[in-house]
Amino acid sequence: MSDTTRLALPRLDAAQAQKHVTHNEALGLLDALVQLSVAARNVVAPPAAPVEGARYLLSGAPTGDFAGNACKVAAFDDGAWRLFAPRKGWRAFVESENRIVVFDGAAWQSLAVDLTEAQNLRLLGVGATADATNPLLAKLNGAAFTALRATEGGSGDLRVKLDKEQASATASQIYQTNWSGRAETGLMGDDRYRIKVSPDGASWKEALNVDPATGRVFFPNGASDLVAAANVTTGTPAAYLLSAPMRGPLPEGALFWMVPHACNATALSLDPTLQIDQIDAAPLPLKNFDGGTLAQGSLEAGRAILVRKAGGVYSAQNVRAPVAPSNLLEDGGRFAGNPEPTAGAVSLFADPSYLVSANSALRASYGLARIGSSMPTAVTDLVNKIRPFVAQAAGAEFFVMQVTAGAGTTLASSVQGTNFYQPLTSTRITGRGMTASIYFRVMSGSLVMAPVDNVTRMLIDGVTHNFTVNAPERIFSAAQGWKHMQMWLAPPNGGSTSFWPMRVTPGAVFLIAMPAVTPGFETIPWDIGPIPSFRGWR
Repeated sequence: MSDTTRLALPRLDAAQAQKHVTHNEALGLLDALVQLSVAARNVVAPPAAPVEGARYLLSGAPTGDFAGNACKVAAFDDGAWRLFAPRKGWRAFVESENRIVVFDGAAWQSLAVDLTEAQNLRLLGVGATADATNPLLAKLNGAAFTALRATEGGSGDLRVKLDKEQASATASQIYQTNWSGRAETGLMGDDRYRIKVSPDGASWKEALNVDPATGRVFFPNGASDLVAAANVTTGTPAAYLLSAPMRGPLPEGALFWMVPHACNATALSLDPTLQIDQIDAAPLPLKNFDGGTLAQGSLEAGRAILVRKAGGVYSAQNVRAPVAPSNLLEDGGRFAGNPEPTAGAVSLFADPSYLVSANSALRASYGLARIGSSMPTAVTDLVNKIRPFVAQAAGAEFFVMQVTAGAGTTLASSVQGTNFYQPLTSTRITGRGMTASIYFRVMSGSLVMAPVDNVTRMLIDGVTHNFTVNAPERIFSAAQGWKHMQMWLAPPNGGSTSFWPMRVTPGAVFLIAMPAVTPGFETIPWDIGPIPSFRGWR
């Protein structure tokens, strides 16, 4: 009688008597070894009370009745043990471990499948159950990506790519606390790289964005190491209002803007001190940038002062940055004719040739800034913005122009779902580096400053203005009163006519006054008033 090659099942011989015995023997072997599932593995000695039909994988050094049967399959059938020698490649399911093992010819090993590809998987969960919303889900405490080394056939580089279908789509990473968003970074709705943060997962603020065309970085909520989250307290008797309340710690060499305001009639005539909540334990005297004592009465109410904290000392740049000596516009921005009158007084409004209407905008004189005359309310507001009351009579007179936007729709910019169109263009050409400035006030409708690629900086009332983000703070309305805009123009080809890139809603009415274009990059105080031309009126 011969056996089969793989399971050693007894064959039936020709003319064999009692063939049923051989047949039943073969069935018993099949029942014991096919679809092999064992109660446990690495069993050393026979269990004390085995269950009929139970199967075990013996250890490499069994004892007792199992001695000398290393790694065999032990099956308890009909009240007796039967032992089977495994062959290389046999597999068994170990019930106590919920694991599949394989016999490698010498021992039973955990099954380790060598996968080189896994294509077109619909779901993959690591430590968790993936679903249609998150087809790739990993629940773990650590993950690492490392580059394939050059010695292993790789380049030694590692790049992780997040690809989106079109610019208006999103490719981002969201960081959460207990499934509530706290930060998001990536390309969100366009191709500008952005970082957004949230305190609660519902209200989000954009902390940073980068223009992909120029590489310029913008900080819509301020570029500072400080957090606008605390009240500002001050010493006595002087009081100050910071451009944004701040909480420390202030890093060494920190810079910020401060706007002094008089809490009483003598406040700015006394030695000023400064104290910031949760930073300074007591009021500290302000010094000059050169370390000297700040002179009494050197600060003016409402004028922005640059302050630096270093070595526990506050220093104030109380001397305003120099202004270019001349306005390159021939009428000095006074709308009073070409060339500019040499006298401080003017009488006739003249529509300047360096401005041209766009989209059918209409231009006309709104009123004259002349102290002692009956000025329109908006003109009085502008004079009060640029001159202390005691000095108002000494300033040069100037006209304010009213512009009424037409119905044309060329040169559009979209902000917050609203389209804005250009009302004015410039006919003069800049040089390589110029500073342009203008005062403006919206009377009706809305106004924005449009993106201009050759602008390296824009300030509104001395505060950095991000004129490229799609945010509500870009939109100016009648409620905001007079504003002063200045920007640095650095066209790569040395020429540009984008002096004042204003865009307005159709039919909007706004006022402009004292436009100026000065050579070089200057920081023009927002309360400077008219800047004379080369002809001059002083």
